[in-house]
Amino acid sequence: MDLSKLSMGDRVIGVSGILLLVFSFFPWLGFSVAGFSESRSAWTFTLCWIAVILGVLMVAYVFLVKVQGVSLPDLGGVSWAQVMLIVAAVAFVFILIKVIAGPGTGGVSLSGTGVSKERKIGIFLGLIASAGLVGGAYLNAKEADELPSWLGGSKGGTA
Repeated sequence: MDLSKLSMGDRVIGVSGILLLVFSFFPWLGFSVAGFSESRSAWTFTLCWIAVILGVLMVAYVFLVKVQGVSLPDLGGVSWAQVMLIVAAVAFVFILIKVIAGPGTGGVSLSGTGVSKERKIGIFLGLIASAGLVGGAYLNAKEADELPSWLGGSKGGTA
């Protein structure tokens, strides 16, 4: 296994994806009432676990394609670097949505009950790790000259 084949973007994706997986087992969201507190990991919330799976798939892509040399089919008008950037952005947005929305209540109103919804450390660490996925994918797409000009690339138009 030759890790010297990895670009800076690949390394950032690898580290960020592994950290996202580790952070997924931390408490992400919870609630508290009258001294009782309950927390849940990313695996309890649909958007969060989808984001974690996307991060793991990105690490698998880097390992298989960049380290092991597996060749993937041509996608036509879109490159694999662009696909990776889109996947990373989706993972980031999914976690960001959950940071903004917080834990769900199942349609029950919590006003006046003394129950508070909480965002725990895991969701913030997961958001940072998913931003790392975006950064690494951006670096790879920029290095491959697969970015449109409005994202800092030399190509005109859209990706």
